[in-house]
Amino acid sequence: MGVLQDFERRLEGAVEGFFARAFRSGLQPVELAKALQRYAEDNQHVTADGVVVPNVYRIHVSERDHDRLSSFGASLPRELAEVVVRTSADRGWSLRGPVKVRIEVDDDVRFGMYDLAGRVEVVDPSAPSGARLRGGSRAPATRPPSANAPAGLDQTQVVPPVPRATLHLRLANGPNKGATFPLTGQRLTLGRMTNCSVTLDDTTVSREHAALVRRGETWWVVDLNSTNGTSVNGVQAAEQPVAVGDRVELGDAVVELVEGPA
Repeated sequence: MGVLQDFERRLEGAVEGFFARAFRSGLQPVELAKALQRYAEDNQHVTADGVVVPNVYRIHVSERDHDRLSSFGASLPRELAEVVVRTSADRGWSLRGPVKVRIEVDDDVRFGMYDLAGRVEVVDPSAPSGARLRGGSRAPATRPPSANAPAGLDQTQVVPPVPRATLHLRLANGPNKGATFPLTGQRLTLGRMTNCSVTLDDTTVSREHAALVRRGETWWVVDLNSTNGTSVNGVQAAEQPVAVGDRVELGDAVVELVEGPA
């Protein structure tokens, strides 16, 4: 799956009813993702170590667009940073440090438009300062986030310069043993119902047995008042963070958390 398609898929789970929301006018999240890709490509800097692209970005938008995008909270700037990381890996670009993205209001930016500035920021303080690349010299006035905006959109989001591996669920038993499902979005449900994110064909599993919920960068398993309970590595748990290598038991069904390609 391409970087932009995966970006949109991840954001689908960030806000309930994403595609049903009024995003037909104004600035679209995928426009910002494409803009970051273009900016990095247009501002390549050839060095002895390879092609270096900016790793720090500020995106200025109108107050109206900011209010619309605020429904994504910190998910949007974080996923935009991930776009830069993955695009750089795909195209062989070098990043001198973690990718940082921040979205702010600018009174001079019209509705549906944006202003993007980027620069190279070297992590090692003893290394020479990264040069400010073309398009990154403007420092427009900004205003505090709207009072009704959820915390997060205006906070700089930092993503390591190496693409993260995507967590997957692997069915450890049952008729579909070995099948894997990527953990995307913010919430997945597991159970016997066909409309669950992951359907488990096991009579000991409740119709909607448990959910995997993303809280920040950590996934949690949450039991949904199932009949036979949910356990993590053999220990019953109503809510518990999970990571690679953990085994989650839902009745007699077992799923494992494994790493897979992003």
